[in-house]
Amino acid sequence: MISINGYRSSPGFLFGLIDGLLILIGVVGGFYLRFLGHSDFIFRVNHFVLKIMLIVVVNQVVFYYFDLYDSKTFRERKKMAILLLGSLGVSSIFLAVIYYLIPFLTLGRGIFAISLFFILIFTFSWRVIYSFALKAWVPKEKILIIGTGELAKKVKSEILDNGYEDFEIVGFIDESGDKIGRRV
Repeated sequence: MISINGYRSSPGFLFGLIDGLLILIGVVGGFYLRFLGHSDFIFRVNHFVLKIMLIVVVNQVVFYYFDLYDSKTFRERKKMAILLLGSLGVSSIFLAVIYYLIPFLTLGRGIFAISLFFILIFTFSWRVIYSFALKAWVPKEKILIIGTGELAKKVKSEILDNGYEDFEIVGFIDESGDKIGRRV
């Protein structure tokens, strides 16, 4: 989470930036592996930067529509992996249509498949590392809820069910001492 003037922002901007870099590295890695380590492929490929930027933009837009920048998706790795696979499939379809309509943007034989593999590995690994780091290093903000009525229960369920991992409910305060030690 990025903190600006005391307000926490969503990790979406950070994820967008890092995803863009990882997609870029994945595509360059695909080119590098396809040309077996010859680094002069950058000079041999026409419109190299345009081709890479197209892949980065299309993947990031599809990641956004698959809610991969939402912090709720980090709770379940299986769901995140399925969303990543689905988003890469959809972005592949979009890119195939673009390549059909504008043939000079095509990457070359085998490069796109290798790049997709790298993009999947890099983006999934980044998300897993981020979720582990968030749980391990970021202290949780402690919350004491005033009341034990329906609204207090609703606040508790909202915090626990909707992916607010930054908060820890430490207890409830009630007007009467009748509910001491009981679960709310």
